[in-house]
Amino acid sequence: MAQLTFPVTKPGLTVPVWLGLSGETIDAKCAAGQTPAPPVQARGLLDTAADVTAVAPWILQQLAVPATSTATTTTAGGQVKVKVYKIPLGNHRSRAGGSHLTQPDLLITESTTVLPDADVLIGLDVLLEIKCATARLALHARLLMGRHETARSTP
Repeated sequence: MAQLTFPVTKPGLTVPVWLGLSGETIDAKCAAGQTPAPPVQARGLLDTAADVTAVAPWILQQLAVPATSTATTTTAGGQVKVKVYKIPLGNHRSRAGGSHLTQPDLLITESTTVLPDADVLIGLDVLLEIKCATARLALHARLLMGRHETARSTP
């Protein structure tokens, strides 16, 4: 089964992440004669206590991405109103252009707290999707191996 490995640092499980504009937003900006903002590299922290991924306001301002809506979320300090955005998130941009942790159309919230060691709290919305995608890949590989074994054993 595929594995993702992240370093354990003092703040927790950290991972570098890239956040950018959706293809839709890039197309709209280009059609309007505007230059889209380049992707932003940030410090991610895997947060299994967060249901939704939250991004620092400075990143959203740098990307100049518009909010899609607002929502109410519950934090340790109580309920707060947050802006919701739709952006792609990925990590470890490889030479082939792939990423180990990729969400092309992720609904995220704007972080209401400035954290000293992270710009992005990667929540269960991403972590559970990775687990499901990895399980699907493993199941597909087992199915293919089963077909291969059946084909080999057929006289």
